[in-house]
Amino acid sequence: MEDVTLLEVSYEVANKVGGIYTVLVSKMSYAIDNAKTYYAVGPYYQKSAASEFKQESPPNDMKAVFDDVERTHGIRCYYGRWLVEKGPRTILVDPHKLREKTNDVKFRLWEEHKIDSWQTDDWFNDPVVWSKATGIVIQKLVESGFLKGNVVVHFHEWLSGAGLLHLKSNNVKAATVFTTHSTVLGRTIAETGREDLYEIINAGFEKGGINPDQKAYEYNVHAKHMMEKATAVNANVFTTVSEIMARECQFVLGRKPDVILSNGLDMNKFPPMENVFKIHDKYRHRLRDFLLGYFLPYYETEMDDALVCFISGRYEFRNKGIDIFIGALGKVNERLKKSGNGKNIVAFIWIPAETRGRKPTVVEHLRLLEDLDEIVEGEKGRIEKDVLKAFLSGKPQKKCGVFDEEFLNKLKELGTRLKKKEAGNPPITPFDMASENSITSALVKNGLLNRKSDRVKVIYYPVYLSVKDGLLGIDYYNAMAACDVGIFPSYYESWGYTPLETAALGMQAVTTDLSGYGRFIKSYLQNGETSISVIHRDKKPDSSAVRELEEILLRIYGMSPEERLKDCRRAKELSMLADWSRLFENYVRAYEMALKLH
Repeated sequence: MEDVTLLEVSYEVANKVGGIYTVLVSKMSYAIDNAKTYYAVGPYYQKSAASEFKQESPPNDMKAVFDDVERTHGIRCYYGRWLVEKGPRTILVDPHKLREKTNDVKFRLWEEHKIDSWQTDDWFNDPVVWSKATGIVIQKLVESGFLKGNVVVHFHEWLSGAGLLHLKSNNVKAATVFTTHSTVLGRTIAETGREDLYEIINAGFEKGGINPDQKAYEYNVHAKHMMEKATAVNANVFTTVSEIMARECQFVLGRKPDVILSNGLDMNKFPPMENVFKIHDKYRHRLRDFLLGYFLPYYETEMDDALVCFISGRYEFRNKGIDIFIGALGKVNERLKKSGNGKNIVAFIWIPAETRGRKPTVVEHLRLLEDLDEIVEGEKGRIEKDVLKAFLSGKPQKKCGVFDEEFLNKLKELGTRLKKKEAGNPPITPFDMASENSITSALVKNGLLNRKSDRVKVIYYPVYLSVKDGLLGIDYYNAMAACDVGIFPSYYESWGYTPLETAALGMQAVTTDLSGYGRFIKSYLQNGETSISVIHRDKKPDSSAVRELEEILLRIYGMSPEERLKDCRRAKELSMLADWSRLFENYVRAYEMALKLH
């Protein structure tokens, strides 16, 4: 690609919204290193640009184009650097006055591509007008001669589709690649749970089967669906991120993807295995303190040898398999209670939802524990000197006066306040929820109430993890690293970064064969392997997935430290299969194919 100018267009350039941001940023160095020239192209929003974008003066020839499109179309462009690794050249596009012509833009899309968007709202209109503006800017950059030679423009998701369609309609001399990371219709059907998506897809391939366009109208996502379909059909090369998505795309969009662009990570950004242990020990100590402050005011329970698992992601109760996760935990809890095994499982649910703030009682308990820590930490120096002095003088240690009376009185006072038994059970969440939701209801339904007798303790943490959150006080990756196993029993997951990130941090992970990553890694696993476990959800009822996860959890729970350590090393090794150094060649293949077909 030494002679290729590559433009990558996404609504998430310098505008973090979802998982596509991770895709773009994690492979950025490979995109820049492979192309002659690389530009990231995204929307201009002042708030996100303020933290993610450094504006610079554009080259003179580019500035002339920017001035022209503002004068003739009312489009404003900003040039500079995206503040991520290698600081890629970046163009942010603000449609500005073109927004006044939103209906004209949508009429042309109907006239040329039969995209029915008559009654759409701003969730459709804003990205469509932005991407149309982006298409106009790229057209002018090519026609002016600023972009010359082999130009490839890679568009991500339906939100950028109007830009690709503009290039196609105006015969712009640029090869186009389109990637859908998950189809609008597929995700919508999966989220609602009204019908089984995979049964619909299978029926759709039968002669006279289900019409996806009609389904899009039934689910009121026809405008986005038609935009996505038109973009897929008109791209020189159409791609998606996994094999399971390829089949979905073929049914929903009517075109089989030309190339699979599996998502990866830059594994150089993750610690080597020897450092993983240090990170785990450091943050596990912080995690234990949190758990002690959370449960001790209600009852004494052992947390030092607890198995700590977690689930994380967007609030998609069915798609992310949160229902399966909670259902399996409930069954494991009942079995462990009957077995009499005193070792606990602690399950964190890191799924953001609306809250009214932190529970005052939880904040108070954790502050008392912090006060205890500070007192003990401040006393260490004096204790060390007293012990050394007693040893050198030959006095018996029990008579050396290690603890003075003031120190003991402080500990006794704070300890009494912390261990004051609160009524009831520890809360299932340290936050006051704005309202009950499917997660809190499922926890109650499955008997996960944090009673003293429960062997599975749950903490629903519905805010983004941060060192400044005033409770757990750990950022996301370090909180993950403090745990033992990440569990992601997804029903709908076009790829699934979370199990890959978990493995890259040297932990056991669980995924499913309905996720792109699960399908990707499955062929590399040995039968019964628990370093990365793949639950069978394809063509099986939810109850079967709950039982399988239950058995996997119990198997991991019963493993010796040596067995789990072996699995952690194996998980880290398997994660390297999704390093961008291996996977970026698929992007190169897609770009070369687009240039040949253009």
